[in-house]
Formats: sequence, C-alpha cells, structure tokens
Amino acid sequence: MLVGIIAVAGAATLLGIMPSLQKQVLVDGLPMNSLMAYTNLIITLVSLGMALLKKRSLRARPVQAIQAVLMGTVGMLLTALLLNNAYLYLPVGVAIMLNFLYPTVVCVVMGTVFRQGFTKLQAAAIVSSIAGMAFLAGKGGDLHPMGLLFALVSAFTYGGYLIANENGPANELPLETKLFYVSLPGTVIFWILAPATHTLAAPVGGGIGWLYVLGSGLFTVGGYFLMMYGISRMGASTAAFVSMLEPIVSVVFGTIWFHDPITAGVVVGGILVLASILLIAIDGAHPPRRSAPKGCACGR
Repeated sequence: MLVGIIAVAGAATLLGIMPSLQKQVLVDGLPMNSLMAYTNLIITLVSLGMALLKKRSLRARPVQAIQAVLMGTVGMLLTALLLNNAYLYLPVGVAIMLNFLYPTVVCVVMGTVFRQGFTKLQAAAIVSSIAGMAFLAGKGGDLHPMGLLFALVSAFTYGGYLIANENGPANELPLETKLFYVSLPGTVIFWILAPATHTLAAPVGGGIGWLYVLGSGLFTVGGYFLMMYGISRMGASTAAFVSMLEPIVSVVFGTIWFHDPITAGVVVGGILVLASILLIAIDGAHPPRRSAPKGCACGR
C-alpha cells in the first residue's frame, strides 16, 4: 500500500509541475506546434523503449490499433492542445482545476448516455462542480473566456478518453504498447504539421529551454506510468484520493513560478471543484457501486 501511495503521489507531483514547464516555453515564444511535436515524440520514444525493455510485443489487432489511435487523437492530442492553449490565457492552476472536472464528465455521460443513473454522492459532485465553474468564471477576476472554454472542453475530451480506455479491445494491450499507439498520432501529425507550416523551432533560451521541453515530455510519461503502477498496487479508488494532489501542486507551483493572482473566486471555485472530485472518489470507493465506470474513481 505504501509503495502505491508513493507512486501515485509521485505521479501527481510530476503531472502537477508539468503544465508550468509547458506554459513557460510557450510564453518564451516556442510555437505550439513545436511543443506538441517534441513532447509527443518523447512520450512515443519512452513508451517504445519501455516496451522493448520489458519485451512487450508491439503487435496489435487492427481493431486494437485503430481504437488506440483514436483514443490518442481525441484523448491525448486534443486534450493537450486544448490545455496548452488554456495556459496562454489562464493561470495554470485554474486551467488544471477546470480540466479536473473530467471525473464529473465521465459520471454524467455514464449516468445519462449509458443510463447507469446517479448516486446521491454523484449528484452532489455534479452540483459542486457546476458551482465551482460558476465561481471560477464569474468571480475569478480577470479570467479570459477563451481560456475557460479551452480548459472546460479539455475535461470533456479527457473524460471521453477515460470512457474509451475502460472499454473496447485496446484495453487488452500491454500498458507500454497501448501508450505507444496512443501517443503515435500526435507524433506523426505534429512532425508533419510543424515543418509544413514553418513552425518547427528550437526552444528559446538554449539549454534551459530544452530542459523545460524534455521535462514536459518525461514528466508526462513518467507520471502516467507511476499512476498506473500505483493503481496496480492499491486500486483505482484509493489512488483517486492521492491523485487529488495533482491540481493542488499545479496551483501552488503555478502561483510560485508565474506569480499568478489568487482571488476569492479562484479559492472558492477551486475548493468546490476539489470537493466534487472528492465526492466522486468517495463514491467510487463505496462497495455497492459496482456498475459505475472506473474512470469516475480514477485520477489521471
């Protein structure tokens, strides 16, 4: 159990710091296409290396490969693109708080589209998340509406990724193999798009800029593997509580790094969003709740 807690806490810390690294290189002037090309390439190469190191087969049935590629296009590529755009308009912590509404999104979709219904805790979480969004949007100070939109839509794209991740043939693939296929669309698309649009450039600042880019990719893939390892040691429900450290790290780290302002609206909205995550985590840990999707109880 302790090893699992340490692994998930480490994952949450890496994933909480990563947005600040990405925002820094974007603010410094690195084109978005370049950042996406570099980070996706790092994720692809690391997952490939892990697969080869563990002697995992990269073979996949066509239906498995297609689902993994679609998951990567919507869940990883589009979510990352939306969040990176959100960072340009919003404090990192606010963007991550809004993205962390994805457990609520998953539960709403599973409760309505898949007709699984809602528990009382899920209903309370939905109300809390909506109230949190209202505070962040209306009382959060000078928060750009485009940034709010980008961050909010990212919760839906990542929620969709979680739903797909728990269903379908791609879920039968080894973790390293699946991550390889999931990261492949972003690598291929942006290594074509960036040179074609003349937006492939080196990070500003030389070595320190490259360190930020390298850290962004390694923190992402490292956080993913640590999270999956932690879940395997203590279960998704318990991991969900520990993974709540991620948005807290993002808020604290972003505030220190970028001197992001903390208004009363951001504090209240953030607390309400965290409360919604906590309610869903508690609901996911409740034994009678067998029909609920794993995505509702699991952190990123």
